[in-house]
Parts: sequence; structure tokens; C-alpha cells
Amino acid sequence: MFIMKIKELLRDGVGYVDQGALHLLDIELVMAFVLGVEKEYLIMNSEEEVGPELEKLFYCYLDRVNRGEPTAYITQNKEFFGINFYVDKRVLIPRPETELLVARATEYLEAKFDGRRRLTVLDVGTGSGNISTAIARHFLDLGMDILDSVTALELDSDALDVARLNVEQNGVDHVVDVFQSDLLEIIPEGERFDVIVANLPYIGLSRNRHVSDSAEKYEPNIALFGGEGGLELYNKMFQQMFENDIFAGLILGEFAFGQSSEVADLLCKYFDHNWSIEKDLAGIDRLFLITP
Repeated sequence: MFIMKIKELLRDGVGYVDQGALHLLDIELVMAFVLGVEKEYLIMNSEEEVGPELEKLFYCYLDRVNRGEPTAYITQNKEFFGINFYVDKRVLIPRPETELLVARATEYLEAKFDGRRRLTVLDVGTGSGNISTAIARHFLDLGMDILDSVTALELDSDALDVARLNVEQNGVDHVVDVFQSDLLEIIPEGERFDVIVANLPYIGLSRNRHVSDSAEKYEPNIALFGGEGGLELYNKMFQQMFENDIFAGLILGEFAFGQSSEVADLLCKYFDHNWSIEKDLAGIDRLFLITP
């Protein structure tokens, strides 16, 4: 029986998957997952032979990729803001563009901290817990004890289990508390935070329906769709803020391609002109920032 080497399987994997379905990096991640090693191991040990059972498993996973299943669900891992997160079909897969939310939140918190009191963060619609965990882990890794608490809210009970797992596995469970809540439902009236960050479902069911077939088929629709136009949950959150006098020094959130004019109208409705919209690294309007 012919035994293939790691480098040969990787090369063969590129041609095995549907054209454009998977990048080499993703194929390497699948191979590393099959072998139970870090991706870097593949480079240092490219001449190592792979047994027939593991080879068969490798191609079984590539068959799932060819059917459209995201690699992150196969490996049950997704890197976000330099941190590895557990993901499965209960949660949306963290996107690179969402790292901009974390970057802006941490920049604001660092600038605001004056040593007199520690700061508070509210993460609405936490999903896998990636935003809360990344913010808390950022300051822990820098040795900066500036956070009093990070409160992460999520409606879906399945996603809550994943969020709590990620918070614990990344060693931030002493800072991040995860609660079930319909947006701001459990937050006491008059509560103040330093930062409120939200990455709510924003894809529209009828308008602004910009979603890939793979995402719609495999990722939880409750985490993708935000009503007919996509912004209904943001509107509801802003209503809760005003009705219950809940605010922060900075409120920021993510939205989709093509929604910037509707987002602007929504922000003007609630916040006059105390807001701005920022582009992501691809030059697409992606983030709103509010300083009420």
C-alpha cells in the first residue's frame, strides 16, 4: 500500500476540493486537526508519512468542505484576535472584520483608564463569547488590571453554553460574566457602562439579504438574521437604552455591507449627531461608534 507524506496530502488536497472552496491555509488546518498537532508542525515535519486511516479521515473532512460546511465547524476551532475559540453549529463563526470592534473598544478603554477606578464593559449578543473574551484577554496579556467587569448577554441558551466554555478555557471567567437576556432585558434601570459593544444579527430577511449559501445552510439563523431589513434588533436595543436610561461612554456595533444609510437614519433617530461610521480594512462601512 502506498503511504503518502504530509506534504503530498496537502498538495493533493488543494486539487481535491472544489476550485475556490478552500485556501491552502484551511487545508493545513484540517490536516493539523486530523493529526492532532499545531499547524506549524506540518511545515517542520512535511516528510512524515500519514497512515491510511488518518488519510481516509482527511479526505472525509474535505468531502464535507466540498458540501459547503465551514472549516471551523470541522475543526471546532476559530482564531479571533489572536485567540483560539471553540465553535460548533450552536454559534456563529467569528469573522475577521469583527476584530475591529475589539480594537476600538480596547483603544477607548486604555485611553479612558486613569487609575482611579476600574472600567466596565457590556457585550450584547455575545454568541461564542469572542468579543468579551478578547477584550478581557487583551488586558490580561498586557498585565493591565483595568477591568472591573465584562458582562456578556445572550438570548440563545445553546450559544450561552459555548460562550461560557470559551470564557473558562481562555482564563477570563473571573472578569467575564455570561447571562441569558433578551438584549438589555436584565440590565437594571439607570445602569452605566464605560463601553457597550454589540454584534447583533443584522442580515435582512427581505432587504439587505447579503449572506452566503454556506452561512445560511450551516450557521445558526438566529445569529444571522435581524428582521426584515436586518436592523430591527439594534432598534430594539436603542429603545431599551432610552426607556431604561442605560448608557455608556462609547457604544459601538457592527453592521453589513449596504446598510450604512439605514444605520445612519437609525442613529440620527436616537442619538442626533453624536455618532460616526467607520470602514473595515476592505473599505466597507462596517462599524458605528456612538458617544452619547
